[in-house]
Amino acid sequence: MKKQIIFALLLLIPCSGVIAQKQNESAKPKCTLGLDQSPELRGFRMGLTQAEVLAKLPGVTIEKPDKFGMSRLRLSIIDPKPSIKTAPTRDKAVQPDALGTLADGSAFILDGSRFPTLKGTRKIQMRFIDGRLSYLQVVYSDDVKFDSIDQLIDTISAKLKLPGEWRTPEFSDSDHQKEFRCEGFVITADVLGDPNDLEAGPELIVQDVAAWNAMSKRQNEITEKAKQEEDQKRKAFKP
Repeated sequence: MKKQIIFALLLLIPCSGVIAQKQNESAKPKCTLGLDQSPELRGFRMGLTQAEVLAKLPGVTIEKPDKFGMSRLRLSIIDPKPSIKTAPTRDKAVQPDALGTLADGSAFILDGSRFPTLKGTRKIQMRFIDGRLSYLQVVYSDDVKFDSIDQLIDTISAKLKLPGEWRTPEFSDSDHQKEFRCEGFVITADVLGDPNDLEAGPELIVQDVAAWNAMSKRQNEITEKAKQEEDQKRKAFKP
């Protein structure tokens, strides 16, 4: 009988270790920073209004929002070249990007020498939901080299004063990308950046979690309503 009791206790030891490990992991402090404490990248941060963003980018305009309340902006930052021509009615520091697509929304090419705060960047993409900045992607130039994603996030964490642990994104097995999640925002770092740009270095993406969840819900509601209306039309059809 004693042997059976001892054997049972030995079986429980590994289980108790696993339970203790899970308790320790759940006890780790989580990032509680809100949206108002999201990091600022080159003068832009989550929650800025379109007017506040445009005030920093004279000559740039933003498209009207779509039916889901989202508008988009893409900026390509380049060194000035004599061959670049601009429309006479537009500031020479800014010109429309002829290569922009519908997915880009409003697209412009910026003379980097006229926007000092953007020095060292190659591309910036923004998404506005209900008129506020809710997504910001900054692709930097390759002037500064990072040997690994860990080297990059060590630098970012120190510069932006981010308390907590970076993790590999849930649906990614990439060894060059990690994310930092807080209550109000998520920031993603990629050491490879834009593979289509030979001069591009790492990239950072900051997103407003609540805004994207709200828009996702709105998209589902609008899509479902449209489906119901189509169903009603089919039912009312008279041959």
